[in-house]
Amino acid sequence: MSLNSLSIFDIAFVTPHGICFQQVFYTCSRAIREKWFERALKEGGWNLSIRYTPTDLKSIYIRNEFEDYEECRLVVKESLQGLNIETYLQSVQLMKLAKEILKDYP
Repeated sequence: MSLNSLSIFDIAFVTPHGICFQQVFYTCSRAIREKWFERALKEGGWNLSIRYTPTDLKSIYIRNEFEDYEECRLVVKESLQGLNIETYLQSVQLMKLAKEILKDYP
């Protein structure tokens, strides 16, 4: 994904609850696949360079291994209240499974 010239560079922080930027949390498939949130819980969080468009904070973007940008989507806090990271990750796995099952349907 290429980002337009209106996007801004900034720093987010990886936590056990997600990628924190401007006091809200984001997630993406790479963070889940590489178990960033579990690692942050065990080892502590870390800074992450991001890009974002100020007019649309539903998404932020991180660099991937191909020097391209990957979208991280806003996590709706209300849907996570009372959940721990394990429950959240299980929910993500169930959504992936549902997506895989439904991909063959028009």
